Amino acid sequence: MLSDKTEVRRAGYDRTNDHPLVFCANLKKAYELINRRNASAGPIHDGGGTQCFEVCDPEGNVIEICKEP
Repeated sequence: MLSDKTEVRRAGYDRTNDHPLVFCANLKKAYELINRRNASAGPIHDGGGTQCFEVCDPEGNVIEICKEP
């Protein structure tokens, strides 16, 4: 997970938002798992040179799930 802005820049991501990133090897599987647990993931889209989707935790915080580069 990358949430430190310096760490995010070093990884090569240009980010304008402050929500954390979580990387996974199989994005489709992660998407299906989250939706099976009724977490309402947003659609998979291209962003930052990889595919990703967003999900909100119970407190409304956004978490971005990205395919490993």
